[in-house]
Amino acid sequence: MHGVTSGESARGPSSWSQHGDHQHGVQFYSHDKFLIEELSEYIGHALRAGDAAVVVATELHRNGLLQWLTAQGLDIGRLIEQGRFVTMDAQKTLAEFMSEGWPSEDRFTKVVGEIVSKALARADRAKPRVAIFGEMVALLWAEGKTEAAIRLEQLWNELARKQSFSLFCAYPMSSFNREEDAGLLLKVCNEHSAVIPTEGYMDLVSEDERLRGITQLQQKARALETEVTEHRRLRQELELHVQARTAELQSKNVQLQDEVRRREDAETSLRTLTSQLMLIRDEERRRVAHELHESTAQVLASLAMNLSVLAEGDREVTARESKLIAESTGLVDGLLGEVRQLSHLLHPPTLDEMGLSSAIHWYVERFGKRSNIQVAIEIPNDLGRLSREKEITIFRVVQEALANVQQHSGSSIAAVRISKAPGHVCVQISDLGKGMSSELAASGVGISGMRERLRQLGGMLSVHSSGQGTIVTADVPIG
Repeated sequence: MHGVTSGESARGPSSWSQHGDHQHGVQFYSHDKFLIEELSEYIGHALRAGDAAVVVATELHRNGLLQWLTAQGLDIGRLIEQGRFVTMDAQKTLAEFMSEGWPSEDRFTKVVGEIVSKALARADRAKPRVAIFGEMVALLWAEGKTEAAIRLEQLWNELARKQSFSLFCAYPMSSFNREEDAGLLLKVCNEHSAVIPTEGYMDLVSEDERLRGITQLQQKARALETEVTEHRRLRQELELHVQARTAELQSKNVQLQDEVRRREDAETSLRTLTSQLMLIRDEERRRVAHELHESTAQVLASLAMNLSVLAEGDREVTARESKLIAESTGLVDGLLGEVRQLSHLLHPPTLDEMGLSSAIHWYVERFGKRSNIQVAIEIPNDLGRLSREKEITIFRVVQEALANVQQHSGSSIAAVRISKAPGHVCVQISDLGKGMSSELAASGVGISGMRERLRQLGGMLSVHSSGQGTIVTADVPIG
């Protein structure tokens, strides 16, 4: 509302007491001691002039003010008793008119207007006036409620148009220490008729010192602007670099996803091919077994019968011929047995004719004779028939697992257990041998074949091996 008055005061040209006819001023400060000194000068000047004074501040600043005023020779107790000096807690007063984080205009006018009216009535001069100091806006600002603080400043201005008082607010300069606070600081200044800088500027007494201080501030502001410009340039470069790097990573990610899809497609094709090869191999085994059983075995049986006829014929044969016939008969009988065994190993006819349980019993019996390994069998009587693919898969699992027992475990005993539960059949082959290596258990050719067979049926295979033995478990879904 006016500029700086002439500077007779010892407090300097920008002291609060030199702005006594303003309506609404603001003081920025860095240290509490400076604020209290300025506040005591401002309030003391008003009280000595016969005006009333209202202080709405924090407890720390209220106590500091009372000590300074007492030191200045003012009878604070009498002034308070007269009602010319009123002190109030800023936080409690603020709570009386705040509503959901926002100052209520009606409540503010009622609460604060009544305080000002009572103080005016106690002033001891012809044209009474009230000197007010308020810290409520600073409390809102400290809570991050900047818009609410600006609104409270506006409510003070509206009240000043109706009642006679001078008001000073105070903000710690630490509340404006970021680059983005410049706009907020300007908003605060625009709501006040007088703006007084921090103590660093107030201590400058002469005009020359003030000009030098202003020049230094201008240099610092220009340096800060340059630093901010450089910071923005570097930030833009960083953002461009991040964008380029992000685009590069996205491109590589797309390539990686394409590669993953290609590998998944290749794996799917490989599994399909493996499944087809297994199916072809099983069919080929079945065909070869059938040919051996129905053709080769029959030819050998006929040959054996012919040799038997020769041996029993009426024609006299020499000792040499008799020996050759006997040797040939033995060879044919042995070959016939091997062919039948090979036929059964390739595809046991009992698997198709009698089912899985009979095929496993037949295979285990012959396996025990060949390997001298005693194998116990546990198969439920109600196992029943499964699909052709599942029966051949379980049979091959048993066949391959027992072959591993013979080749790797060194165990003289083994067990084959089959259990049936709703939705699946569990097959377990165990031994008490030395176990197998982790590499063989994880990816041996036989193990991988069993695992792939089961995967094609939606089942799974697990192998647990240690120095006390090995357990191979196959779970086959049914139904």
